[in-house]
Amino acid sequence: MKWQVEFGILFVYKVYMQTRLISLFILIGICSLHIQAQTVIFQQELTGEVFPIGHLLRWQTSYEAPGVHFILEKSTDGLNFQEISKLSGKGGSSIQNDYQFLAPDVVDVLNYYRLRIQQTNQAAFFSSIVSMKNEIANQFAILRYSDVLPTATFDVEVQGRARGFLQWHIHHLNQAVEDQGQWMMDFGVNNYSLDLTSLPEGPYQLCIQFGEEKETLTIQKVSEATLKTMTAGSNGLPTNQR
Repeated sequence: MKWQVEFGILFVYKVYMQTRLISLFILIGICSLHIQAQTVIFQQELTGEVFPIGHLLRWQTSYEAPGVHFILEKSTDGLNFQEISKLSGKGGSSIQNDYQFLAPDVVDVLNYYRLRIQQTNQAAFFSSIVSMKNEIANQFAILRYSDVLPTATFDVEVQGRARGFLQWHIHHLNQAVEDQGQWMMDFGVNNYSLDLTSLPEGPYQLCIQFGEEKETLTIQKVSEATLKTMTAGSNGLPTNQR
């Protein structure tokens, strides 16, 4: 009788262990299928950083299915998004992949970004939404300008991100000489020419302003004769003053 009880206990235990192993294998299989079914596994989801020239968006993945595309979308209200860029994935990779995109010329104060992850013949899904705020809206930027040793005129090319008047003010750094005026700015590229013929030679600071946003350039007016004996420098780089 005793051996029958022991045999019964061993039989029940054996069945129990076999059931546990079968359940474990099923669970492992389900997890494997789940991982394979995932289009992308993020190491780090979408993040952003605000720079004067735009918004830098970054994300990292640790796994990507073949044929994945990342569509970066932007919104100003958090509801209606528009595509601004499309990047192809690495394609069936299972190592860490880093992505970044610079969204330039961001005018609006508050902006929202998200990723739409798309794979061929598969339904798209979205990352979490990232909100980014400009402390001061970037309304204009100096793209290029003529020689910083002008003799008669100084030319400036400005990228306009708003419509209105650009105020300019120029003053001599060693004398009580100054001048000021305004230019009409529109969206896109604007070209301006500043007449210096009535101003004496010497170093000047030119300030260009739209609202509270300012940029300054340092130039030096010279004569034709002086220009022939000098080598044009590149010290008058624009600097933001907000």
